[in-house]
Amino acid sequence: MPAIVKLSLQEIDKIIADIEASGGDAEELKKTRAEVADSKWLAKHEKPLGEEEFLAEKRAQAKVEYGTDLECMICHKKFDHLVSGTCEVCFREWMLPLKTKTRA
Repeated sequence: MPAIVKLSLQEIDKIIADIEASGGDAEELKKTRAEVADSKWLAKHEKPLGEEEFLAEKRAQAKVEYGTDLECMICHKKFDHLVSGTCEVCFREWMLPLKTKTRA
């Protein structure tokens, strides 16, 4: 039965160095180490939101009005609901340029 042993990245580096110093091949261990290092880095850094996730977040923060003949304050067309006083199309055009500014 295989055992799972937790090692630090420094311990793995030492094992790789020992294997290579004795003339062995440590390529598989190097690949595993790279995967572990990548997963730790990704866990620490926030993944940027995609456009739809960003819009969903902003829509959840916005006031949504429901009714009949509500007028969009940007395009002035009539809708049955408005997000922060705008239709979905105008809300999207208004919010997406903010995505790069707020996430940079």
